[in-house]
Amino acid sequence: MKKLIAVLCAAVLMTGLLTACTGSDSSSAAQTDTSSAATSEESTETAVADTAKLESIVSSIEAVNEIPNSIALDDFMLENDLNLTMDNVLAYDGDITNDQADCGLVLAIQAKSGCADAVKTELEAYKEAASSNLYAEFADKVAKAQDARIVVNGDFVVMVIGSLNGPDYSEIDAAIDSALA
Repeated sequence: MKKLIAVLCAAVLMTGLLTACTGSDSSSAAQTDTSSAATSEESTETAVADTAKLESIVSSIEAVNEIPNSIALDDFMLENDLNLTMDNVLAYDGDITNDQADCGLVLAIQAKSGCADAVKTELEAYKEAASSNLYAEFADKVAKAQDARIVVNGDFVVMVIGSLNGPDYSEIDAAIDSALA
């Protein structure tokens, strides 16, 4: 009986030691995870929006593709009209026409690091939705939306839908290339 009590006490001590060791390993793993999360947050915070580059892209494109009756895009429009995930967007600039008879859009986005492809995919879905209108009265508008350009260069994503009275897309393409160079 004394041997059984000694074995049980030893087992309890060993279990306590193993739990303590496992607990300390979990604790250090949690600390490592926390520090890597903090490092990730710091790198996100240190990413600086290049608003001058965004403004330059938009003005270069609008020089050849004027947006009639334009209104500046805002967070609500990007999230609800264009269905963008704002967690992927570091900064943006752009205009959309406020004229129901037209469809002009110029949008330049600086995506968060590693998120440019996700932003492009969401913009392609918007392009598809904008160009799937079946009403004949909007045929010109739908045709322009089908020709929309979406270009990715590093963390910058640019989308342009030519206004109905705007230039052909070769001028828009040249302006995009020039602005992203």
